Amino acid sequence: MLKKASVLLVSISLLSGCATIKLGPSYDDPLKQQVVAKAKAADGKVLMIPIEGLIANEGSKGLLSQSPGLLDKVMMQLREAERDDSIQAVLLKVNSPGGGVTTSDIFYHELKAFKARSGKKVYVQMMDVGASGAYYLALAADHIQVHPTTLTGSVGVITLLPNVSGLNEKIGVEVKTYKTGENKDTGSPFRETTQADDVYLQTLVDEMAQRFYALVQQQRGLSDSKMNEIKQAKVYLGEEAVMAGLVDSVGYLSDASEQACALAGKTQCDLVTYRFEANANANVYSPNMQAGAQAPALNLIQSNLLSPLTELRPGSYYLYLQ
Repeated sequence: MLKKASVLLVSISLLSGCATIKLGPSYDDPLKQQVVAKAKAADGKVLMIPIEGLIANEGSKGLLSQSPGLLDKVMMQLREAERDDSIQAVLLKVNSPGGGVTTSDIFYHELKAFKARSGKKVYVQMMDVGASGAYYLALAADHIQVHPTTLTGSVGVITLLPNVSGLNEKIGVEVKTYKTGENKDTGSPFRETTQADDVYLQTLVDEMAQRFYALVQQQRGLSDSKMNEIKQAKVYLGEEAVMAGLVDSVGYLSDASEQACALAGKTQCDLVTYRFEANANANVYSPNMQAGAQAPALNLIQSNLLSPLTELRPGSYYLYLQ
């Protein structure tokens, strides 16, 4: 967290008679690397990057500022890690129920591309939950570790579409639709879905799920019988996830950096993070580069997952609904 003295940064510049006032951290400033766990005789570094909350890329807006979205934050840090030869591996601290189908896929793609370009290893440590879209992106890692009580899995797709046509009738509201193409208003909240709509939408969901299934089977080397169980979209606790073949080991964040260091072929590594402001008290459980920005909550009610009532955008998700 930012020190109290630096929580409110006010800079005023006069240009052509106009005053510019800047409050809070600037996300245009260079990231600062900070050691949060020092090795006795380090021969490399492990960079820890948190992936917390919903898998999305919408920034957090405040009264006078806006923080970058989750994908943006992670890409900033991967870019810095790629340029730093002292960083041997990246440790992703994942605590997420998943999120958008496309953003999850982009995360996976960018992590694979980072590994190919840099030759650096990627190690995932899941915290409370690393399910659905969060598990999808973790498939890009060289090793996936969970805590004994981590919930992971939930391999599948869910599409959320509100329907208020019954309410419209009760309150006497009519919505006229003019369209081109039979399927143009499929999923509209203002009319009842038809059997043809259900078949069409379920086909789309199944196609997105097939991509997820194929990736899991390919990356984890699972048999068809194992996949049949996983396709039920169950969640698994630590040891169960290992037995199902979804993850590699059970352990704690406190030893994950050592395992990531060894994975990169090094003996001892400093554990570092990127921040916009240094924090002398930082440790492995401290917030990372967000500079005080709030990560999306994991609670269903608080995480904008109940669509029109709490501002969730209708759509398809790799998401575990808690």
